[in-house]
Amino acid sequence: MPELLTLSDGDIAKKSGPSVLTSVAPGAIWRIRTNLALLILACLLPGILLSAWFIVSDYHQRKAQAIEHAISIARATAASLDRDISSVTAGLRVLASTSTLQADDLPGFYTQAQSALPYQNISNYVLIDEAGRQQVNTIVPWGAPLPLVGGPPQLKRIFDTGEPVLTDVFVGPVTGKPILALGVPVKRDGRTLYSLNAGIFPSRFAGVLTAQNLPRDWISSVLDSQGHIVARTHEMDRFVGRPAVPDLIRMSRQIRDGVLATVTLEGIPVITAFSRSRVSDWCVAVGIPQAQITGELKRSLITLLVISTLTFALALWMAWWLAMNRVINPTQRLLNRMRAVAHGEAPDPTDGERIPHEFALLEQGFADMGERLREREREREAKLAAEAANRAKTSFLSRMSHELRTPLNAVLGFTQVLLLSQREPLSPQQREMVQHIDHAGHHLLDMIGDVLDVSRIESGQMHIHPTEMDVATLIQSCHEMMAPQAQAAGLHFNVSMQGETGRIQADPTRLKQVLLNLLSNAIKYNRPGGSITLSAWRDGAHVRFAVSDTGLGMAPDQLQHLFEPFNRLGRHSGHIPGAGIGLVICKQLLELMGSTLHVHSQAGQGSEFVFEMPSITR
Repeated sequence: MPELLTLSDGDIAKKSGPSVLTSVAPGAIWRIRTNLALLILACLLPGILLSAWFIVSDYHQRKAQAIEHAISIARATAASLDRDISSVTAGLRVLASTSTLQADDLPGFYTQAQSALPYQNISNYVLIDEAGRQQVNTIVPWGAPLPLVGGPPQLKRIFDTGEPVLTDVFVGPVTGKPILALGVPVKRDGRTLYSLNAGIFPSRFAGVLTAQNLPRDWISSVLDSQGHIVARTHEMDRFVGRPAVPDLIRMSRQIRDGVLATVTLEGIPVITAFSRSRVSDWCVAVGIPQAQITGELKRSLITLLVISTLTFALALWMAWWLAMNRVINPTQRLLNRMRAVAHGEAPDPTDGERIPHEFALLEQGFADMGERLREREREREAKLAAEAANRAKTSFLSRMSHELRTPLNAVLGFTQVLLLSQREPLSPQQREMVQHIDHAGHHLLDMIGDVLDVSRIESGQMHIHPTEMDVATLIQSCHEMMAPQAQAAGLHFNVSMQGETGRIQADPTRLKQVLLNLLSNAIKYNRPGGSITLSAWRDGAHVRFAVSDTGLGMAPDQLQHLFEPFNRLGRHSGHIPGAGIGLVICKQLLELMGSTLHVHSQAGQGSEFVFEMPSITR
């Protein structure tokens, strides 16, 4: 094995005899220092990413909370507007039912309306007839000329429906300022004669917005049914009566509550939450400046960046110091000692220096690794020797079986000639002796075939040829072949075919060999007057075969050694013939065909062998 040297620049040198060849080890691109720096980064990066994920998650959670808060404020404001409008409506209904108005005493009604103004917190009362002309207007003295136009066209719906009407924002014909009107019908005998209307300045609804105590940067607005601004928390005088942003108008008409990202009229990007009133069809919108939401995220990310940079620098410095003193310097000292040993020099003494335990074990590890490699080499050589011996055994058995079968077939042929000779018939005693020779010869021939089968299976020379075959035909053939042996042994041979078994995919010769071997064992190891049963039935996608007997059975300790070659489970000295390899052949043949042999046995009560083969469905 060539010696390895480490030069001062970290390259690997291979020493062969007197010359030294220098080469860089494959994959040795980065030094330990670089790897340690990457290791530190790999350790810190998950923490940094996790912190960033928490910050972003917290940002989204705070944003969702702010939006939910804005929606709740919009709903609460819309409810407050509904209550305020309902209170004005109730006051108008009371004033519309006064006796002076029912008696057409308009001067008296003017006086009553003037006295009610301080309690309603409205700008004026206007009484309009069915022709649209103002009859009373408390904003001007009684008897003064009144405008020809009674009010916005929306008030005409009072005469059509007989229900209260809240108009959109409009410019009052008398005040010349943005105003809204809330009117109720004045009925007499079921007929609407007048509409009594209250003029409401937008400042009243601005007070409802102020009462919500919104954050200073939040922008809230009240929109009428056409999407015009009625009241606003910021620059109200500038924007009252103007349409809101188109996206807000469009979405507020589609759904009652919602959220959208838009830009205010003054150009501020906001997240707007809105809620539409259930009474007036007005809409309350609350806008949260996006800069306020994203500003917190930016500050958190900048803080994380600063902290991560400082943490990374400190961790890198500490790791570098530890790496130099605990890894790199001890490694260099170890390499120097190894280089000295490679050159045949005595290594410098350690001077009692303390080095990590892993470095102290490194040299011992090299020795252990060499020993393990030698052991693996010995195991490989032993495996090759065993495989060679197995091949030699297979070859020997193949040749030996041929050499044995030739004279054995000749012996069996002569026994048949003696038994069938009519010219010189055998005496009864001679016939019995020749029959013993014939039986023993056939038994020896079967044993040679079994040994050869085992050898072929172990060497991988046994080939399986699966084909389609009929289960009923197979069962009938096995019964016809083994029934005479069962009858000669005084046993009852039962066949059980449960339902339609159909056809299976298997090697006909080898599957029949397995069944005949199992049936032969069931006959040999049975008791006088007992029975054997050959069963077959369909079980899902398979056909199950079972061979059971009422014979000697096996104890649990015998079952553990059942499939060991040439192990007859303590029955070698009995009168039952056999070599102890029949079940081994059955098990291995079934495994080659993709099946498994299962056994259930109890001493003195018999045994059952079960396996299954895949069925063919049409």
